Amino acid sequence: MSIFRLLIVDDHPIVLTGLKLLLDDDGRFAVSGEAASAPAACAEAERLQPDVIITDLTMGEGDGIALIEDLRALLPATRIIVYSSRDELVWGPHAVRAGAHAYVAKSEPLDAVAVALDRVMAGAIHVSEPVQQLLIGDLARQRDRRSDIGDLSARELQVLRLIGSGATLQSLAKELGLGVKTVGTYRERLKIKLGLDSVRMLERYAAVHVAGRLDPS
Repeated sequence: MSIFRLLIVDDHPIVLTGLKLLLDDDGRFAVSGEAASAPAACAEAERLQPDVIITDLTMGEGDGIALIEDLRALLPATRIIVYSSRDELVWGPHAVRAGAHAYVAKSEPLDAVAVALDRVMAGAIHVSEPVQQLLIGDLARQRDRRSDIGDLSARELQVLRLIGSGATLQSLAKELGLGVKTVGTYRERLKIKLGLDSVRMLERYAAVHVAGRLDPS
């Protein structure tokens, strides 16, 4: 039987202990690492290459949504489960749009995390029915139209703004505190979302529409 490696990201020791006790009873999963901040999470994710990451959204001053985007760019095949006390109707859709595969409220019994693990490892998205309805509404509004700047996440917009300012891939990575490979993934995603065929077109788009450096004509 395959053992799936997990990384748990949370700055509350009680949560870490509870999750490890839950997972110790399930022979399919092994907790390979822990992290208590967004930078540590990215470093551990790159080092451990886990199959699943269970993460909170609130860790000091870190941005949990940006962390999800960074983890998805870093490890596209890794499943991400958000386990958070934030309002799921507000943050659940944001988390899924950022790349999370499940959202479990900390007000739910701990066993709900095990259910989410089963669902995401089977290839499904696991959210509550109200969050699912919100996501369906989003899809209906976005269907058959190309993305524009208003559809980009905060992190994608940040990357686009830096590209528009003339930042190189290396300087962009340094500014964001990310790896060059991760930033390159963001750049490719922006090209696809904005319907642009080349890095040069993306740079010009960013300069015109975000940074305002070029004459749009």
